[in-house]
Amino acid sequence: MDLADKKVVVIGLGKRTGIAAAEFLIEQKAEVLVSDIKPAKDLQDELEELSEYDIDFDLGGHGSKVIDDTDLIVISPGVPSDIPILKEARHLGIPVISEIELAYRFCKAPIMAITGTNGKTTTTTLTGEMFTAAKEEVKVRGNIGDPLIEDITSLSDKGVVVAEISSFQLENIQYFRPKISLILNLTPDHLNRHGTFENYIAAKKKIFFNQQKSDYTVLNYDDELTRKLANETEGQVIYFSRHDKLNNGVYVENGKIINNLTADNESLIKIDETGIKGPHNLENALGAVTIALLGGINLGVIQKVLKEFSGIEHRIEEVAVIEGIKYIDDSKATNPAAAIKALETFAAPITLIAGGMDKNADLTEFAVKIAEKVQNLILLGETAEKIKESVSNLGLDNIKQVKAIDEAVRVAEKISVKGDIVLLAPGCASWDMFDSYKQRGNEFKKEVMNLRRK
Repeated sequence: MDLADKKVVVIGLGKRTGIAAAEFLIEQKAEVLVSDIKPAKDLQDELEELSEYDIDFDLGGHGSKVIDDTDLIVISPGVPSDIPILKEARHLGIPVISEIELAYRFCKAPIMAITGTNGKTTTTTLTGEMFTAAKEEVKVRGNIGDPLIEDITSLSDKGVVVAEISSFQLENIQYFRPKISLILNLTPDHLNRHGTFENYIAAKKKIFFNQQKSDYTVLNYDDELTRKLANETEGQVIYFSRHDKLNNGVYVENGKIINNLTADNESLIKIDETGIKGPHNLENALGAVTIALLGGINLGVIQKVLKEFSGIEHRIEEVAVIEGIKYIDDSKATNPAAAIKALETFAAPITLIAGGMDKNADLTEFAVKIAEKVQNLILLGETAEKIKESVSNLGLDNIKQVKAIDEAVRVAEKISVKGDIVLLAPGCASWDMFDSYKQRGNEFKKEVMNLRRK
């Protein structure tokens, strides 16, 4: 793909992806225009980072400059695909692609692409650790942090990319073709963006849209919706399962992870020897093991990483035990299904801190699980009233509403006793009050540590 002297527009600068895409396009000697709906005063850090380059800008909206004599448009994940300027661009025949599509076209190394509603980051990180422990050229990229496009041309065909891929990133692919794709699970999420659950699933399954018979599509056998996608891919379907013995896959039996993919029912590791705990993390581990085995990673390397890997920040992360009360940060539980899995992890009495931005998710199952598992409920954010109403109808009345995380932590300390767990598992996005789930989790951890100074 020769971009020299071509006019390429990057839409969406407010995230790292837009900056990385613009920098890459400059390297390719393209004529770059960056457009963002935010005005310059709200993008000072981003503009400073790009100040050394010869880039044109269209800020505070998307004007006619975006489509005038434009050869290609690259959009950041946070930019909705149906905004007027993109509709007009497509009508004019201007190609509109995502950043991961751009990266794919310049990537020599095979891509191991991981998606799903929950567990993507843990699975991607764990898979990346396995490949990193075995190979010299590995990049862990995508929705997990560093954009896929960043430094992508430095990899040879002997390297590998392990990438967390979101539904937003998949909306505008054309030729993106991972060597191995994995879908962990499918539950309703981001309906405020996709409109319907069906649209969300349609975006997710694009991950295997271009795969061929020489590629692999890894699916969670235990997730009915995911399992049903087997007939829609041209790739070789490989399953993993916590509950069923598989003829060709990775599964659990008698408390052990079993490799029936590259060996004959080989015992790989005892579950209680793995560093990450909980049924959801076992699911993540099975997915990572499956990709690693298909990628030719040595069994000993896989075992070693499984034992040493203790999880990711803000995902069932133990923050502290203070006066016998254990504080757990699961700020990454940004949808009801993820929060439900967090609640299922613990047997001790739970004081739950929940709520946040409303993504039009159905809260019914979340409310049922709260009523079943939670002793005290603390709510904040846009969805506080909505969750309160759903849970109150099920009989839970130990509910308190607060306005901020610091207040939530103080209230949790007062109403919890020794042996209890205070769990931040919001079940909602963070954007009504925070820049990200990471900021929300960090605020929670800071306030918990402040309790020790009292």
